[in-house]
Amino acid sequence: MFNIGEMLFLASSLGALTYFIGTLIMGLPIPIYGIKKWGPKLILDGLYVTALVNAYGSILTLSSMIQSYLGATWCNFFKWVCCLIIQEIALNAFLRTIYGIIAVASGPTAGVLLSEVGVLFSLFGSLITTSETLLIIARIVYEYSQVFIALGILLISIPFRVGRGVGGSLIGFSIVFYAALPYLPNFLTSLGANVLQDLNNIPNNNACCIVVYLMTKVVPLLIEGTIVLPIAYMIILSGISIGVGAAISGYSSRLPIPIEIF
Repeated sequence: MFNIGEMLFLASSLGALTYFIGTLIMGLPIPIYGIKKWGPKLILDGLYVTALVNAYGSILTLSSMIQSYLGATWCNFFKWVCCLIIQEIALNAFLRTIYGIIAVASGPTAGVLLSEVGVLFSLFGSLITTSETLLIIARIVYEYSQVFIALGILLISIPFRVGRGVGGSLIGFSIVFYAALPYLPNFLTSLGANVLQDLNNIPNNNACCIVVYLMTKVVPLLIEGTIVLPIAYMIILSGISIGVGAAISGYSSRLPIPIEIF
């Protein structure tokens, strides 16, 4: 569906076009600074695009090296996410069984337990949706990061820097998220939010104790380990990717330190 070779070839052609437009502007007999100033910029842009096209393989290697340095792999990450979703679905099915048992039982606490289980249904539905969304994002990053990098180079190659900011952002996003997103389980473990391990300690003596344990232990842990901390981690990665994208695109105004690249 996406031909990376064609993207890079088109980017290289646009880079050459940008270079020759720059040389043409430099040779125009028009003493207007507003036009003449684009000549050196376009020449440098053309050379920069050529360098990016040639460095495409090196960019992919850099992402893999950073991921290896972090000690994370996509295989372990997908295994972790799938196990998390399976356990959440199993808990949801377990709650349905408890709901049916409580519904046929009679007693002063049955109504209270039914309302609590109903709240747990909605919470687990939201948690499952969040985990599946994380899995979809990870799949997109894993399968299309190479395409995003090639597309980013193609956007940067458009003359007069029309797509330079978007292209740099795509490349920065692909590098950072491909390298660091698989580290999320390790990040949670380092903060003490070991979701999979703590889900195996649910008591099985009676329905009341199970509901109380789920409300007081499991649900807060899942909210912290599947919503709060992952969102915080994604925000951190987004900030880093914005900085990397700004450095690649050459917009120093977005960086915390004044560095001008081309």
